[in-house]
Amino acid sequence: MAGETHHAISTGQTDSKFGLSPDDARVAIARLRDAPHLDPVGLHFHIGSQLFELEPFRAAVRTLASLGDFPVYNVGGGLGVAYTAADHPPAVADYVEAIVSTIHSELGADKRLLLEPGRALVANSAVTLYTVQTIKRNVSTWVAVDGGMSDNLRPMLYGSKYEALVADRAAAAAEERCKLAGKHCESGDVIVRDAWLAAPAPGDVIATPVTGAYGFSLANNYNGVPRPPVVFCRDGDARVVVRRESYEDLAGRDVV
Repeated sequence: MAGETHHAISTGQTDSKFGLSPDDARVAIARLRDAPHLDPVGLHFHIGSQLFELEPFRAAVRTLASLGDFPVYNVGGGLGVAYTAADHPPAVADYVEAIVSTIHSELGADKRLLLEPGRALVANSAVTLYTVQTIKRNVSTWVAVDGGMSDNLRPMLYGSKYEALVADRAAAAAEERCKLAGKHCESGDVIVRDAWLAAPAPGDVIATPVTGAYGFSLANNYNGVPRPPVVFCRDGDARVVVRRESYEDLAGRDVV
């Protein structure tokens, strides 16, 4: 019942570090019911992240139904979002309908359902802004910025694809194919491998949309780089909600 996604974010597999197979789950449920101080009231699954098909969710519900009847079912998350124009995730209403209708048909309409649509709720809420430091042209056009795998690790972990634009000239024709490169000493520190940009130049501000999920939460201090701030913007106003990390912060836990 695993969904089609990158292996690093696929959790609904027999050979996975997460969860129990159906056979092992039956044994665990029986042991819980025999335990004098435990009362199992529900089941939970999570079959993966960034999923674009609905049938794996239906299949997962049918598997849950084979494990017995419970009042509560947590059906996890996993609904994908559009990181690029080529991505076409299901509508939220279709996702909910697929799960609810399958629960009702397989288990009845009296169940309490819990969903975890984290990425689908927050991914589109944020953009990451970089400043172009240098441009190098060899086989490719390399646009080097002042961030990278310390603020967005997804392209390096999962091969995730993003789009980018020159924020200063958002409406200009993006005619140059570039590699948007991070500042870290890793050849794999490339944020967008096929970024179409409008005549990028040092000092330009580059925006990568859809970084509201697994950007800040995966941020790190590789190469001793302080993490950037998080700024909330609305109706022309802005306020810092997570301040920029300092070098003093990085050294704060050192014992001399």
